[in-house]
Amino acid sequence: MSGDRAMHPAAGALDALTVLRDPVDLLSYRRDCSVVTPGRPELAVQARNAREVAAVVAQAAANRQPLYVRGGGTMYAGGANPHAGGVVVDLSRMTEVLELDLARGIVVVAAGIKFTALLEYLKPHGQTIGIVPSTGPAATVGGACSAHALGTGSPRHQSLGDCVAGLEVVLADGSLVRTGSAACQGAGFFQRYCMGPDLTGLFLGADGAFGIITAVALWLYPAPAVRETFCLGFPDALHGANFLSAMQAAELTRDLWYAAGYEAAAVRARVLAAQPATDPTSVPGFCLGFEVGGATQRELSATRARFYALAANHGGRDYAAYDEVYFRRLRHDETYWYAFAGYFARSRCAILMTSLPCDRLPAFLAVVDEARRHSPHFTWGAAVVACRRGLHGGVLAFYDERTEWESMQSATQTVADALWVAGCVPYKSGKLWAAQLRASGGYFALLERVKRGLDPSGMLGPGNLGLSIQSSPAR
Repeated sequence: MSGDRAMHPAAGALDALTVLRDPVDLLSYRRDCSVVTPGRPELAVQARNAREVAAVVAQAAANRQPLYVRGGGTMYAGGANPHAGGVVVDLSRMTEVLELDLARGIVVVAAGIKFTALLEYLKPHGQTIGIVPSTGPAATVGGACSAHALGTGSPRHQSLGDCVAGLEVVLADGSLVRTGSAACQGAGFFQRYCMGPDLTGLFLGADGAFGIITAVALWLYPAPAVRETFCLGFPDALHGANFLSAMQAAELTRDLWYAAGYEAAAVRARVLAAQPATDPTSVPGFCLGFEVGGATQRELSATRARFYALAANHGGRDYAAYDEVYFRRLRHDETYWYAFAGYFARSRCAILMTSLPCDRLPAFLAVVDEARRHSPHFTWGAAVVACRRGLHGGVLAFYDERTEWESMQSATQTVADALWVAGCVPYKSGKLWAAQLRASGGYFALLERVKRGLDPSGMLGPGNLGLSIQSSPAR
């Protein structure tokens, strides 16, 4: 491994940092987990705190170098891929819990801390955070905020951004700002919506294009004492969509820690593989899995009864087989999700994330069916995660990275175009949804104006959100 103590001549404040230049060291900095083409960074800098991040940004600005930020590298949209070359600032060493205030219900963490480490820290206090992504064992909190994470907690809180009380951010000129109540010196983090517009939201989901998140303040919630899972089967996606709309309208989501929907092909394949004697005609056309949590088993039983009663009004029934062969294990074995995401099934899995209202669920699944017809050489799958309102959808495509990468990229963009037309909007945008963002008219024009205001040279995350790519200058 190669460590370098100078980022560039006259590095100054960076003399104490580890800077990686060797091509072997930089291999892991070329890409995230997405199908997006890797980049080629000139160097990577491993920062340990916000002051060092600010120094890296200031030096990169002085050198007119593009700069990308990286956490755990687990995202699916290419936001960490350094397409313009330049510098990658690695935040994975920034793992501290900076503050725990149980009276205010706030925990402040450095951006590089992983979700599993944070949850273990909070466990003795009987607390948890609002959203934990499925990639939690490897994902960092800062990276998840930069890319709109979802997962456990989405039925209660929507997305990770809805659980953020404020941020610490390094801007393109190297200056450091705090958002929300902490912008007032001495006040600390406790309120996000104050002191004028919600500037916190500028940096959430921006993939480091407007600033680099170095610390995150999250609201705390009591951890449930007991949890359990169950599954409901429906005749088809339309019945499932109607149930989901009714569930959200009745605010039953307040009792849910996780809820996901699965298309017929996935349900049938998993159930018949595990229980070959099952009558295929008994497998429902759409299945929903739920994880509920509460203080007592009695509470959970009452919650479950409310779900069963509502499901009966929409053609739903208990489907214990899917809970037994798949969903229960998915919720209790963190490595199991990765296996079904395709990282071990084939060479790689392309994932395209989208947001949609419940009534667009049939249209979302129709896009996936069309992909199967047009690109049958790939293995396609789809699932949705229920939120407090609406759904997050994931289109998965398994492929051989060695031989099918370029054709998979083309197929993914075809699906993205079809989802856009169907009213399913970009989520986890990165570079994967760049064309669709550029087609959004006034919205994209506003993104460009914000970018010019916060980052006039365009050095931060070039190419992310569809914003222009700046190449590293020749030397």
